[in-house]
Amino acid sequence: MKIKSYEVRRAIEDELASRRLEVKRIRQAREDEAYSAVPELKELDARMRSEAIRLGRTIMNSKSENASVEAELAIRLLQKKRAELLKSNGFSEDHLDFEYICPDCRDTGRVNGELCRCVLQLAVNTAFEDSGIDREQNFEAFDLTLQKEAKNRSAMKKILDAATTYADSFPDNEKKDILYFGMPGVGKTYLLNCIGAHVLERGYSVLKINAHRLIRLTIDGFRSTPDDRPDFSLPDLLIIDDLGTEPMIPNITVETLLSLVCERQSLNKATLFATNLDIASDGSGVETLQTRYGERFASRLIAPARVKIQGVLTENLRLSVR
Repeated sequence: MKIKSYEVRRAIEDELASRRLEVKRIRQAREDEAYSAVPELKELDARMRSEAIRLGRTIMNSKSENASVEAELAIRLLQKKRAELLKSNGFSEDHLDFEYICPDCRDTGRVNGELCRCVLQLAVNTAFEDSGIDREQNFEAFDLTLQKEAKNRSAMKKILDAATTYADSFPDNEKKDILYFGMPGVGKTYLLNCIGAHVLERGYSVLKINAHRLIRLTIDGFRSTPDDRPDFSLPDLLIIDDLGTEPMIPNITVETLLSLVCERQSLNKATLFATNLDIASDGSGVETLQTRYGERFASRLIAPARVKIQGVLTENLRLSVR
């Protein structure tokens, strides 16, 4: 995965540099505080660095597996003494340990040569301003008692349990994508926020965007260079809400959505959708996914091997809650 936009790359580089400076500042402040209270610690740390250098040289210059044992033991004894000194003087034992804002990449932006998850979320936030997730709508705040009828509570409980399992298992879900459908006000957007918030908390990159804004950003991007156009392949999880409310612009809307879904599915990246449209026609003439978008996009959106289709057929909470 590459970040194409120069502006996004520059913003990420600036952020990573800022992180490293902040970590250095915090570390220096902690050292100053501890060394002032316990002067012996400064000498102890200098000895530890010296032993670490000696250990490195020993490993490089010796073919014996036991050559480094003496240096390792000396470092461990110094570490133990350091922890005891800190604790006995009112500090935590790890007060002087090096900390990173992102422990996965150690604020370098990469893990094993690949872009770190934190960088992908930085790219999403830079390109789209933020993740789009309403963190107040989460699994902990989900209130099943808003469903007045027992059958609706039971139905929503099953939907909620499935959403929780999906978020807990991400990204190793059997079916990567979910399509929520149902009438307005039944809680589809709330469910999307719940999943997105939990996946974010677990360290993955997330973007939630409604279909209308997605198309608008795509159109705006036509005035930009290809590298500076919105890249919806970036986030680990892309959430598209209100599918069906976007303007139908010939040669743009369907093609954009189809290209987006095809690219993410080819990358094996997860995408969630919510729509008020019907999945299949009941003969009433009501607009469906297929009549609005055509067979090619609809077949991608409801492919049973890839997509879990979840009807949210409970009561309209916007009308029932007083």
